[in-house]
Amino acid sequence: MAEGLFAKRSVGLTGAAILGSLAAISELIIPANIQPFFPILPFLRFDPAELFSVLAFLIFGPVAALISATVQWIFLMATGIDTPLGPTVKFAAVLSTLLGLWVGSALYSRIGIRFRRVSLVLGFMLGFATVARVGVLLILNYFVFTYIGPVIFGIDYLGFSQHTLQTTLGLQFAGPWQVLMSMLLFTSIFNAMHAVFSVMVPYMVFTPLSLKVPEIASEQPWVSRFSRK
Repeated sequence: MAEGLFAKRSVGLTGAAILGSLAAISELIIPANIQPFFPILPFLRFDPAELFSVLAFLIFGPVAALISATVQWIFLMATGIDTPLGPTVKFAAVLSTLLGLWVGSALYSRIGIRFRRVSLVLGFMLGFATVARVGVLLILNYFVFTYIGPVIFGIDYLGFSQHTLQTTLGLQFAGPWQVLMSMLLFTSIFNAMHAVFSVMVPYMVFTPLSLKVPEIASEQPWVSRFSRK
């Protein structure tokens, strides 16, 4: 039994390392200028790299997903631009999404006993992932816009954001407070959309692979345990 547990943990850690490495590689081969963007704020991009961390969650579980996300963050800190703020905010976005997935799965395991379907648990997890990502980044972005950016790093995010919103939507603002409120609103909409993107794309990849994953993971995929009767 101990050997079997060790083998499963080894497979999970290996899978996490592989998916984390793929996330890092995707940062190199998929430049930001070809990533899908949010039309209202074009500098916000839908990052495909974090799909690998969610895929690690679906197959191997929360610990593997955390390892995968951390590998990506370390890579960005070492090679990315806008360090340390940019990679750290992205890391917070991924972690909040994973946290929501974990909370959603934990709650579903308690109240969804009569409906053991992967599609249902994924919907439950997606809802919590969206709420967690939007909530965490709403707070974080507030401090980035008002203090971390301008005071610590000398970056006028609100000035840049005002110019962007005037260009894309033709909005006029009475003062910085209106710019801040608009940015928090639109970034929250973007993060809700990104949560859906980050969960649904790996799920669509996971579904056709689910018949093969038991051989990869040495057992049923992590998320499939919720479909057991």
